[in-house]
Amino acid sequence: MNYRLATVLEREVHASDTTKIIDITLRDPVSQFIIIHEEYNSASGTPTAHPARCISKIEVVDGSDVIFSLSGVEAQAVDWYHRKVNPACPVFYVPTLYNNQVFVLNFGRTLWDPLFAFDPKKFSNPQLKISIDVDAGGLVPSTGYLTVLAKIFDEKSITPVGFLMHKQVKDYALAASAHEYTDLPRDYAIRKLFARIQKYGTGPDYAFDNIKLSEDNDKRIPFNHTISQILNGIVGEQNPLMESYICEGWTSPTYAYGMMTYWPTYSATIWETTALAVELSVIEGDGGRFRIDHEGGPGNTQVLGRGWVPHGAIELAFGVQDDPDDWYDVTKVGNLRLDIKSASGMTSSESCQVFVQQLRKYAA
Repeated sequence: MNYRLATVLEREVHASDTTKIIDITLRDPVSQFIIIHEEYNSASGTPTAHPARCISKIEVVDGSDVIFSLSGVEAQAVDWYHRKVNPACPVFYVPTLYNNQVFVLNFGRTLWDPLFAFDPKKFSNPQLKISIDVDAGGLVPSTGYLTVLAKIFDEKSITPVGFLMHKQVKDYALAASAHEYTDLPRDYAIRKLFARIQKYGTGPDYAFDNIKLSEDNDKRIPFNHTISQILNGIVGEQNPLMESYICEGWTSPTYAYGMMTYWPTYSATIWETTALAVELSVIEGDGGRFRIDHEGGPGNTQVLGRGWVPHGAIELAFGVQDDPDDWYDVTKVGNLRLDIKSASGMTSSESCQVFVQQLRKYAA
């Protein structure tokens, strides 16, 4: 068999905040790691945030060498832009049900990319670290399960020349109409650059103002655009993100949370064995929070959402994405500075994260 789905961590229970450290004992190249987190909703309460927030950090490290380091929502956003598809993980805002959240770590341009993969043999003591904030999202969970799988090359022998590395560069508090300057890494070619601001009730088009990238003190400016120009340019490059939800039949208007933060739309109906005389309204949605008004009696609700900009993260891709020679070779640049100007309505209660996807080659 050329390829295999391997188990890295058997389904394991946890009942408090924790950081799980897993030694990577695989010897075959890895195309993807798949992290599955199941949060168990409490018997009562209302949603507090998207359940992906229960994974506060995902890291792949080799001692002090960081190979992958993103939060759960950052990892989901990167995966959606990378594969243009969302894992099959509907969100349950219903008491005593599990929320299965999936986080896919991609090391190649596509699944089973023979050129780029994570090769454990190239490292001394690779580890996977997963930090869990047990009640950070979902319906007030207090316990859950963690499983880790890997899609590995089995009998198919490959010699990968490198892998796609993902790292957060900066996380800072915002201020109204303020510029923030970030010196970007220049050690490896950049395939994708991401900037993320998420404020409930506010779409990214009202969170960012302008984004500029400058080489060597403005000697060359790869881009300098308003957020509306950037969003209008990238939204047409992929189909809308879709996510489904099952919600409790709340008796008063209640907020629930989704991945889509830019121009989300929702459709809803009753999720019961028989039809009920119930009126439903789903409104808002910008910034990843929508409100359900459920009038006329009991009954759970199913909702389908569509939209763009997962978890508030905007992708800036460089070059033809299948051609490594066409990616942004920043090693030839003396200084590379990102200038993000926030919108007038932002405060220090909001934050921005900058992260990158880079091509890291193995030593010859």
